[in-house]
Amino acid sequence: MSELLPPFQVFNDAGQFSGRAVDMMEVILKEANMEESEIDVMPWARAYKTATKEKNVAIFSIAYSEKRKNLFHWIGPLYALERSSLIGLNHREDLAITSLDDAKRFRVCSELETYSYQQLQTLGFEQNKNLFSLNSLLNTFRTPDGSVARPALRISLLRNGKCDFVLGPWSTYAFDDSIGKDLKSFLYLGDPESPLVLNLAINPKSDPSVISALENAYNRLRKSGKLYDVCTQDDPKKLHVASCEAAAP
Repeated sequence: MSELLPPFQVFNDAGQFSGRAVDMMEVILKEANMEESEIDVMPWARAYKTATKEKNVAIFSIAYSEKRKNLFHWIGPLYALERSSLIGLNHREDLAITSLDDAKRFRVCSELETYSYQQLQTLGFEQNKNLFSLNSLLNTFRTPDGSVARPALRISLLRNGKCDFVLGPWSTYAFDDSIGKDLKSFLYLGDPESPLVLNLAINPKSDPSVISALENAYNRLRKSGKLYDVCTQDDPKKLHVASCEAAAP
């Protein structure tokens, strides 16, 4: 199970689910002799719920937290991204906040059950008061260089005044000037020196043989450096090296 998360998890021009994280998963499944396993892409909340309820269901790419600690068996890290930001319209001078307490005066919109959504809940944000959940955000804009950015619906909600902030990694809003010039990251939610590591995990009630096969395959590929090589492939500008360090030997 997975979701769209550019640039590591995208739909290609043929409409197929692809990207660096998908390539990594395919290599892991092949090494585990599980290459016939299906990789499904769906809204994050549904993927998350399915992986917590059904045995032999794995999920990527998922951040570790204390709340999630016992909900999954954690196989290992795949890559890292910057943590989420509160993103709004550039011309909204009233959004120039300096803390999350300031943000509680506004409407923050996010996909349900993401790491950042759960983080805000633990910090006192209240659902349907200052924290609002969004439906699946599979709608995308494509940039001139061929990269795909996901949150078309989120941007519409900002422009229509339905949300003051949307929550997510700024990199997923990597538009050219003609599309994203009115957007701004107003507040970063993490430590710049501590990226968000995203993992492969599986329902802990899965068959022990399935867990063992995935875990052993992952460990072999990581130890050999092949997993890192897959993550950094076709990256002449070295844009993803730092992200891929999470899977380095």
